[in-house]
Amino acid sequence: MSKYQNNEVTPVVPHSRTVELVLGIIGGIFGIIAGLLAMTIGGIGSALETSGSAGVSNLGVGCIIVSVLAIILSVMINRNHVLMGWLIILCGILNFVFVSFFGILSGLLIVIAGGLALRK
Repeated sequence: MSKYQNNEVTPVVPHSRTVELVLGIIGGIFGIIAGLLAMTIGGIGSALETSGSAGVSNLGVGCIIVSVLAIILSVMINRNHVLMGWLIILCGILNFVFVSFFGILSGLLIVIAGGLALRK
């Protein structure tokens, strides 16, 4: 494909979504680590018979699922970057909600990847 400007042919290059892909994958990996950390803390709390420790383990599992989903959406970002961008932002917010303090880095990286995907 090319555009004609001043009788010259200039190629039209589609946007490369490499930055979003890399940030989404790194954020997803950190999210999986945060989920495993939350599950470990929940397991230790369960062993010590503290109340609410099972909920922490379940939120860790939710964080892992959302992080894997963020990685998958980051890989598919070239298909429909606007839809994938919004879904990746949602994954980043859910990542932070599920494991709060442990998910700050991963949630932030995933939200930035989704925000970058919304650009033209």
